[in-house]
Amino acid sequence: MASFPGSKVHRVARRKLGRGQHTQVPAAVITPAFGSTTLTMTFNVPVVVSGQVPVTQTGGTNQFVSQAVVSPTVVTQIWSSAWSTSMTVAMAANPGTVVTNQGGGVAAFSTLG
Repeated sequence: MASFPGSKVHRVARRKLGRGQHTQVPAAVITPAFGSTTLTMTFNVPVVVSGQVPVTQTGGTNQFVSQAVVSPTVVTQIWSSAWSTSMTVAMAANPGTVVTNQGGGVAAFSTLG
């Protein structure tokens, strides 16, 4: 016959992560779109921008002019001259100025203008 409240049974919680384990936060993916002198970067998740998004371009003499955060998922940059199809636009993974709301990084991208 069991007595109330019963024996104390200590079991390991099965829904908790072990020591040193962390949840995986997926990286934000960028979809660039080109206007005449604008570069619009659309992210798949909301991001926090704390400075200039470091985009590099090769194959032309375009110079960065200004940047505007249009919404939590859209950043627009204005450049000095029009984009051509011979220019390559790239950004390295995990720039220090862009993080997701969850603290994740940003995936790299490279595309022709």
